[in-house]
Order: sequence, then structure tokens, then C-alpha cells
Amino acid sequence: MTKEKQRINAEEVVSNLSDFALFLTVMKNREAYRNTLSIIMDEPEIEIEQVKVEEVILNKSGKRAIRLDAWAKTKDQRIFDMEMQNEGHQDSMPKRSRYYQGMLDRPLLRSGKRTRYRDLPSTTIIFITQEDIFQKDLARYTFTEQCEEVAGLKLDDGITKIFLNMTSKKGSPELISLLQYMKNTDIDNPEIEVKDERLLELDRIVNEVKESEEWEAVKMDILDVGIQRGMELGRKQGIIALIETCHEFEHTKEETVSSIMKKFELSEETARNYVEKYWKE
Repeated sequence: MTKEKQRINAEEVVSNLSDFALFLTVMKNREAYRNTLSIIMDEPEIEIEQVKVEEVILNKSGKRAIRLDAWAKTKDQRIFDMEMQNEGHQDSMPKRSRYYQGMLDRPLLRSGKRTRYRDLPSTTIIFITQEDIFQKDLARYTFTEQCEEVAGLKLDDGITKIFLNMTSKKGSPELISLLQYMKNTDIDNPEIEVKDERLLELDRIVNEVKESEEWEAVKMDILDVGIQRGMELGRKQGIIALIETCHEFEHTKEETVSSIMKKFELSEETARNYVEKYWKE
């Protein structure tokens, strides 16, 4: 494959802000994060003090750790985490948000008698999805804790969970425009309702990122991974086809293992695992 062909394929893989790699690369930029968060939270004057991407929070008990997509702290000490979720149907997003929330709080409170729970900053987790996981046709779903017995009585624990849905057009024009821009990252996208200064600034940064050497390197890394996965998938299909052929011609399992080892240069253990998995009695 020529370098030019590789470049075209890589561009096709990651061209929209909804793509994980582009999202992370752009959100490293504090102004990009600020403009995005400003639209989501409807806070034009929000100020960002710190931004981190792909930050790992370990669970000291040895349980599952989490990797935050794009974490930020505002100048008024609020914590935000934005997660780009393109495979929400594969697991429970509400329960994922619950786990993330618990892990997000772990590093925020120091040990010691002088530390109080009231010192915990407010935290907001934002999941951005390309599907409507709640099926109510809203662009934004916001959840906070409140009492079931007393209407209007909020827990005020400082926790907010927001789920954004790219499929709906029911929401503020600014939010709809941002989500449609993420889905199809072209400022001339006809689905964009409002081109306010924050979205235009975000688009400028996205274009700068796409023209940078860093992004060229990221795209090529993605392409290399894709090629490797394709090769692995092709080899797997070839092994399965060989197993089916051996079975059809009444070869024994041992003969089939030997054929796989020879043709695909695999160890006996790996070849045997394939036969045990795909041999049809």
C-alpha cells in the first residue's frame, strides 16, 4: 500500500470529533475543552484551570481501574469528565457512570482528621453518545440525586450525570449544533443550527489539529492497528476454513492440528485451541 493510499484510508478512519482519537487529541487543548464544556453546561463564562486526557485512576484494592477520556478542573474548583461513548449498547451506561463517579472521587479527598467530606468538589460526568440510550428523544438527559418522598428536596451531594444524544434535535440550538458538529465535523454541516463563536473557535482548533504533525502520527498509528486487526481476522477466517475442509475430508483432529501448525506457522497449543473451538462434531 502506498503512503498516499495509507493517508487517505487513515483520514477516512478518523475524521469526526465523535471519533475517539480525534476527540482526545482536540480536548488536550484547554480552549477546545472550554468551548465544548461551555456549550454543554450553558455557561458562556466558564473558565478552565486544568485539563488531562486519558488519565488512569487506579483502584488500590486491585479491582478494575478506569481511564478518563477528558478530565478538567474549573477555576471555581468543579471537576468535569467528558467521555466519548460510541458503543453504549454493549454495556450499561448508567451503571458505568456510577462506577466512574465512585472512582472519580477517590483521589479528591485527602486522608486525615482535618479533611471533611464537605471539602469534596462538585463533579459532573458527561457521556456523549451516538444513540438514544433512554429512548425519550432528548439531546440531553441530566440526573441528580433527590428525595422520592419530598418533591423538590435535593440531596445536594454535588454529583451530576449528563448523557448527550446525537440523534435527537430536541435541545438548545447551541447544544444541537455542537452534537451535530461532533457527528459530522464540518462547519458547513447543514444540521448545524447555530454557529456561535464557541463552535467556530472549536472548529478552528479542530482544523489546526488535523493539520498538525501530531495528528498525522496518530492517524498512522490507528491505520497500523487497523491493518494488524485485519490481518489477524483474515488469518482467523483462513484457519476456520481449513478446519472445515479437514473435517469434510474426514481428517482426524490430530491431522488438522498438524495442518494448521504447518500452514499458519502456529504453535501446537494455539492450533489445538482453534480446532477445539471450531471443530464441528
